[in-house]
Amino acid sequence: MRDPNPSDMRSWVAVAAWVGVLFVLSTTFFSPVRTGAVLEPIVRWFVPAISGQTLDVAHGLLRKAAHFVVYGVLFFLLVRGPLRGREGLALLVCVAVAFLDEGHQMLVPGRGDSLYDVALNTTGALFARFLSAAVNEVRRDAVRPLAEPSS
Repeated sequence: MRDPNPSDMRSWVAVAAWVGVLFVLSTTFFSPVRTGAVLEPIVRWFVPAISGQTLDVAHGLLRKAAHFVVYGVLFFLLVRGPLRGREGLALLVCVAVAFLDEGHQMLVPGRGDSLYDVALNTTGALFARFLSAAVNEVRRDAVRPLAEPSS
């Protein structure tokens, strides 16, 4: 049996820590009421004349954007770490974590589960997948010699 590579273990620790962050974000400490209490003064500072209705929409959009971003980060941690070269598996791990996260929220007072959030989380991870592929293609093109112009 092969001994685990310490750098592989560290990359899993980073992934596990990030998944821990995701589950903390699913607690009552990050419920809409609590995040609204933090975000409202910040948004009002930037846009003092914002209406209550527009503020509610901005709050909702910021919360949904967070879903997208944090699962994109999870995907990058996976493909730059323990699942390097296995993007499909990394995407499946992101989807599994998204379902577990929403299942966790079913049990938390003040939080609710949503398949739309699972879809949004998955979309963030999928976007990160496409971004990763684009970056890899640009890197390949940067090291490939330019073709001689034909005369």
